[in-house]
Amino acid sequence: MRADHARAGNPRSGTGSIPVNLTLPRYLVVGLLLIAGAALALAVGYWNISPASFKSGAPQQPVDRPDFYIDNARIQMLDEQGKIAYQLTTSHAVHQIDDGSTHLEDPELLFYRGGDPTPWLLKSRQGVVTQRGDRVDLTTDVLLKQNSADARQLTTSALTLFPGRDYAETDQPVKIEAARSVTTAEGMKLFLNDGRLTLLSTVRGQYEVR
Repeated sequence: MRADHARAGNPRSGTGSIPVNLTLPRYLVVGLLLIAGAALALAVGYWNISPASFKSGAPQQPVDRPDFYIDNARIQMLDEQGKIAYQLTTSHAVHQIDDGSTHLEDPELLFYRGGDPTPWLLKSRQGVVTQRGDRVDLTTDVLLKQNSADARQLTTSALTLFPGRDYAETDQPVKIEAARSVTTAEGMKLFLNDGRLTLLSTVRGQYEVR
């Protein structure tokens, strides 16, 4: 705001502007701050705003977004000669949009290798197949064995299968049961094409002698 002052010895007539002091009294400033704080507290209580909501936290994990599902599905993969390479059955399959994976319930896989008429059986309670189908993660009550009455069988809590490589592995405890023996270990590698099994560590065996 501009103020025009008359100079000494040169009086002016008429209406002029005068300087205005905009400084508020201290008690009035404190009172306004208290009122603003009370209003903010009421707003926070009314809208249930949490102070943590103003902090930039870690991004939330993406939620599942299925686009289709299949009940009682059976899928067969053929080899170059037109013979069945493997067969997958599942009670419920759900396909996810975000990563293209397929989640399976009670999956069972039968693998036919070479001229061996006895396939490998692999089953579990849960499974996830990648979009390209090059990896299958099985969890909960995993069972692997050749599908014959006297074959040894392997059980574990989790196992990863690579179908294109005829290879499976786990770092979890495994239990291998045969007709007269039980072997336990921590982790294993299995080559399905020739049945070669490698136990990684802490191998223990129990044998029944008759």
